Amino acid sequence: MLRWILVPLLAAAPAFAGDVVLKVSKVKDSSGQVSALLFAAEDGFPSEAGKAAYQGRVTAKSGVTEILLRDVKPGRYAVSVIHDSNSNAKLDRNLIGIPTEGAGTSNGTQRGKPVYHKAVIEVKEGGSIAVDLNYW
Repeated sequence: MLRWILVPLLAAAPAFAGDVVLKVSKVKDSSGQVSALLFAAEDGFPSEAGKAAYQGRVTAKSGVTEILLRDVKPGRYAVSVIHDSNSNAKLDRNLIGIPTEGAGTSNGTQRGKPVYHKAVIEVKEGGSIAVDLNYW
């Protein structure tokens, strides 16, 4: 009898927060830092850190840079990443607005300004997310 009570309860148990590893590929060099923002809503995406649900920043490593985000609740998020090669905490652009540093989003490459609904992915407890950077 106890088994029939526990099975439905366990199936309905909420998912708990866990660590998520962002694997950022195609990092051009080891200058500066790689920064990542996870957004649970469109507001602020892709660059307003104050509106991100989670954020991380580490020293850049040529090739692949990993960022560990702690206590991320499972859910739907859009991820934006930049290679801040001069460590000024923003994505630098040239005179006509084209990024001069690497940038990328979850769910594949987007040219032009990233769109939230195209970048949304399902993040599971203890999972990993892969993002490729683009340099223009």
